[in-house]
Amino acid sequence: MNCFSDAQRQISPKAYNLIIVCLLGYILVDFVLFHWGPAPECENFALDVAKAHPDLPDGASQQVVNSITGSEEDPLCKTALGHLKFAPEVPIDKAWNQMKWIGAPAYCKVKGHLIESLDPLNNFRRGFALKFVSDVEDKTLVLPWLYGTKVNLNTKQRRVYLDFGANDFRTSVTWFLQMYPCDFTEVHAWEVNPGLFNIPSPGFNEDTNWIPENPHATRVIQTPKVSDWMVQRIKQYSTFVSDDDGKGSVNITRFMKEELKLAEEDTVVVKMDIEGAEWPILQRWLNDPEMAQIIDELFVEIHYKHPSMLDYHWGQFTHTREEATQLMAELRAKGFFVHAWP
Repeated sequence: MNCFSDAQRQISPKAYNLIIVCLLGYILVDFVLFHWGPAPECENFALDVAKAHPDLPDGASQQVVNSITGSEEDPLCKTALGHLKFAPEVPIDKAWNQMKWIGAPAYCKVKGHLIESLDPLNNFRRGFALKFVSDVEDKTLVLPWLYGTKVNLNTKQRRVYLDFGANDFRTSVTWFLQMYPCDFTEVHAWEVNPGLFNIPSPGFNEDTNWIPENPHATRVIQTPKVSDWMVQRIKQYSTFVSDDDGKGSVNITRFMKEELKLAEEDTVVVKMDIEGAEWPILQRWLNDPEMAQIIDELFVEIHYKHPSMLDYHWGQFTHTREEATQLMAELRAKGFFVHAWP
């Protein structure tokens, strides 16, 4: 049964035309209002940068935005100011505030590659400060930004890891040998406390521990221990790491250049945790362009005095957290691919 007459089913061509015109008009209005011209986030960010840093030269705030969008290199990235964290970030400021365990990337690259933004608000320990982890030594934050994941450091014949303040054998030395994407040919570890850094005896052959696949995917005969190759490459030192040679201490800059004879053609990764003695060493490195060329990647715990760090016995230090942040920015501006450790 047909419920509609032929007259009811007929629609005037004028009505069709009117509908099409309305739809086209809606599309045009939407494009003009929301898709025409520069992204509003970038416009607002340029204004935010200019307001936050009125001392910037004319046009510098827009150059910051251009560097983020990839349209041109930011000239500020050659200065410490360019590596300091601008606020608010664009366009994801709130997204990284309380939920992101891994920090946002910095807009200034180092050695031509992205690196994490500095996060002094969380004492450079985002995961711990936001309670994602309970261990202040957690190293998850640096994993996405390792220089060794961006550049194949295994192509160099000599591959050196230096640990200043090695503590226990199973902390940083083991972590770098197992986790860092480079097969180090030699390891130099400094720890003045003889009761801490104890290299275990060899006795585990990694090559003979494999068995063919089985239905349960068990691939090893026994739980891996410290391998022979790992122990054989480590050289231990019990002197203090310092900026000058003294009784019981070593001028580490001189030692690296003259005794280890490290050079730009080597792979060199450095981790430094020497309880405040890092300040004069890093200041020297800022004024020594050779060191930025020698060191491929630097991990350093810069100690400072701040109420949030008093529970970790940092009240003895004199530098401020702002000074520590400034030092990190200056190192990056000089070409050091440097992270806060841990």
